[in-house]
Amino acid sequence: MEISLFGTFVLVLAVGAAAQWIGWRLKIPAILLLLAAGLTAGPLTGLIRPDEAFGEVLFPLVSVSVAIILFEGGLSLKLRDLAKGGTSILRLVTLGGAVTWAMAGWMSWALLDFSPILSVLFGALLTVTGPTVIGPMLRAIRPRGTVKAIAKWEGILNDPLGVLLAVLVFEVYLSRHYDDATAVILLGLGETLLTSILLAGAAAAILIALVRAKLMPEFLHNLFVLALVLGIFAASNAVLEESGLLTVTLFGVILANQSVFNVRHIIEFKENLQVLLISSLFVVLAARVNFEDFAVLGWQSAIFIVALILIVRPVAVIVATFGSKQTNWRERVLLMLLAPRGMVAMVLTSVFALRIEQQGDTAVGATMLAVMLLVIVTTVLVYGLLAGPISARLGLSNLDPQGVLIIGAHEWARSIALELKSLQVGVRLIDSNRYHVGKAVHEGLNADCGNVFSEEFLENLDLTGIGHALALTANDEVNSFAETTLTHFIEKGDIYPLRSEREIDASSTSKTVNPVFGQDVSFTWLKREFERGAKLNHVTLRENFELAQFEEHYGNRALLMFCVDDDGKVRIFSAKTRIKPRIGSTLVFLETVTQEREKAEV
Repeated sequence: MEISLFGTFVLVLAVGAAAQWIGWRLKIPAILLLLAAGLTAGPLTGLIRPDEAFGEVLFPLVSVSVAIILFEGGLSLKLRDLAKGGTSILRLVTLGGAVTWAMAGWMSWALLDFSPILSVLFGALLTVTGPTVIGPMLRAIRPRGTVKAIAKWEGILNDPLGVLLAVLVFEVYLSRHYDDATAVILLGLGETLLTSILLAGAAAAILIALVRAKLMPEFLHNLFVLALVLGIFAASNAVLEESGLLTVTLFGVILANQSVFNVRHIIEFKENLQVLLISSLFVVLAARVNFEDFAVLGWQSAIFIVALILIVRPVAVIVATFGSKQTNWRERVLLMLLAPRGMVAMVLTSVFALRIEQQGDTAVGATMLAVMLLVIVTTVLVYGLLAGPISARLGLSNLDPQGVLIIGAHEWARSIALELKSLQVGVRLIDSNRYHVGKAVHEGLNADCGNVFSEEFLENLDLTGIGHALALTANDEVNSFAETTLTHFIEKGDIYPLRSEREIDASSTSKTVNPVFGQDVSFTWLKREFERGAKLNHVTLRENFELAQFEEHYGNRALLMFCVDDDGKVRIFSAKTRIKPRIGSTLVFLETVTQEREKAEV
């Protein structure tokens, strides 16, 4: 069945969206499902035929998409993160990259029978890891400590630098001037760095000047930034081939670390665009796979890939982190599992394989592409399946965090926190009132003084193990803002604000999506009940005292707040949440002094 260009485009989006959703529901890396979906829709069924549908524009579209993804990655790189793992990041990118290049290149010569120059080229291609794969893996694993910053920086920097290295080696291959290879590579590195710094700096200076002079309204920021990204990417590539990726990455880093204007809205736009691009590109590139290419491979290719995972990456991490005090052995083990290859390596190898075949090395070009495809599928599969469980086993991540963040550290918010803490639930409070924070710390609670409106405060906040958040302040604007903003910081995005006082006063339909503890529960009502003598309590359900007996005993005097299951899972009662406690679950509730929960007068 022949599908039109528009039909192919729609099908790619639909397949990518379905794979992402299934991965989210099943809590497995979506990349694995994207690859499987692409292989199914491509070579297995023939529904998606990228080369026929997109023709010559396929690789330019892929290149532009990768540039946008790398720019978004640059926007996430804060220079203050270098304080956490700066030396390790630098050494992983340089020493680790050199070890990977040398060992992978030697194995290409010894096992794959490539010529020396093509072995060096393939080794350079294998240094390319990137945010297209590592970013989604980190979101799934959620590691704590320095390893997250190190892996993020390494992945984002490896892409443009690895591409640059591979392009320079390829130029040596085309020129056949092997005696001058070192000089060609060093000169190319210098020219690329100069070009990228000048173009990225100029673009950032133009944007900052326009914003500072108030000549750029906020609603045009996303459009203008996207135009600048594409413009400097094209200009950089025109000046020096394949230098555009480094240029857009530097542009993102500059914008992320300037202080003239907040880039959160740009990051949100680019994050949504990144999910769309990654989903589409993995499906498209997997659909291009030709199973006949694998017929040329022998047992040496399997040994090559196994050695890449079990020997090359561990050695690179050990060499790069030797003597470092910024990482412990657990973090180094996890770093050994964070080197999957992605679409940039696939695209670049596809382009080089075609050029190599044009030079007369047809068999080598096909073998190189087939091996890279196997490397990508295998590394994504192995690292994607093992990194999460091993990280959890090492104590570096919690795949299902159940801790609770409470915005507000006033007296009854502290009482709720202490009640949860008594049930072994992790709790952290934040408040802009230093007195409230001091009282919380004095009572043995984890508390931080800061403003939820401050992006810098939230980014520096230790939210390890936090999976839920409650906005319990007297300020409706703070509660509403926390509900929307904390989704970028809370791992599960499970956030509940109190219902607005204005909504209750007007007896209007609640605009709060899912008010915590109930439709008519507000700050004023809770404050009044605590002042009247209401007490927090908890009870564990058992065979002779189930939920029906609980409701019969307490009636309307009990405001259900939390359900803590015997496996540690925390569920929060809200206006729209339907919770079915089971035997062994502990109910946390407020035992009120009034018979009915009345609406508070504002």
